[in-house]
Amino acid sequence: MTLSIKAFFFNARTDYLPYYKHFTLKIKEGSAIKEILPMIQMQNRDFHYPTKNLYFRINGLVLDGNQTVKEITNKLGTELQIDPISAYRSTHGLEINDTDFEERFALLAPYTSQEDQTYYETLYPLHYASETFNYNNQYIGDAILVLATKMIEENNPHKAEILDAVASHHEGLWECEYENNLYHTAEYAAAIDTLKGMAKGAPNDYKPFFARKYKAPQITSLEGRSVAFYAGSDEMSQSIVESTLEQIESKGAKAIRFDKACKLAGQTLLKTHPKMAYLKMGTILLDAFDHGADLLVVSSEEDAILFQKCIGYCEKVTQRDIKLDIVSRGKLMGISGKTVV
Repeated sequence: MTLSIKAFFFNARTDYLPYYKHFTLKIKEGSAIKEILPMIQMQNRDFHYPTKNLYFRINGLVLDGNQTVKEITNKLGTELQIDPISAYRSTHGLEINDTDFEERFALLAPYTSQEDQTYYETLYPLHYASETFNYNNQYIGDAILVLATKMIEENNPHKAEILDAVASHHEGLWECEYENNLYHTAEYAAAIDTLKGMAKGAPNDYKPFFARKYKAPQITSLEGRSVAFYAGSDEMSQSIVESTLEQIESKGAKAIRFDKACKLAGQTLLKTHPKMAYLKMGTILLDAFDHGADLLVVSSEEDAILFQKCIGYCEKVTQRDIKLDIVSRGKLMGISGKTVV
């Protein structure tokens, strides 16, 4: 099988910014996908990867590389992007400085058993798969929150101290909106929601002043427009993206694809951490805008209204103008493909 690979390069000693190089590799379908790493290194010695604790990302998903090439390509296709488990913490290629993982454990260490520590170590990939790291590099990580929930549910006598350690931390519990970025589905949202239900002190008092209000335009045609589609994050999201973009193109518009089309946009954070909610929402809107969209079609009516209502706050938090028209997918059918005079 032939794979088209886009591989991450960075050397903290010599490089100011990371960069990517492209490779075409032939490999057997039954091979473990991690076998592409030495193949890349053979072609370019500047490519590095860890020999111990090997985890990395393929197309944004965290895995250990033991999956077969066939399994990976059946799910992700033959065009693959290889990244470290944390680009922010990369020291040399896929090698990272992972001291933060143990530093986060120190928050709960005084209240843990050996069993707790062993369990935490199994959460290493979950820690670096945390979606919130994309918005705050200092976030404590999903793994320590899952451990905290486990300890409390097992009747640890230090419940108050555990909650204080993770909920009072400036980059802690209230910044988390869990999303699964692991290759193999792992559901931790319920555990983190349980923890939020037990904690107090959500920083829910943020609202910028003088934020502009969204003015809904009269959209009578998509002809000549550059239109992106936000699907949101659920099990059906990815499946409706392409069909909706095809519908958009059939109305004479240019379909815009953007990276965060199937990500949560802070919907669950508005009541507990609105500043993080506006940051996530604004980042997603800007991702569509920066990819060339001037109109965003939103899967659900509820999310469309939310984006319209919060766009001014998003601009304040991101410190950028967001020049997007926004409509719901339900209203898409009522928009013509031809210019109405």
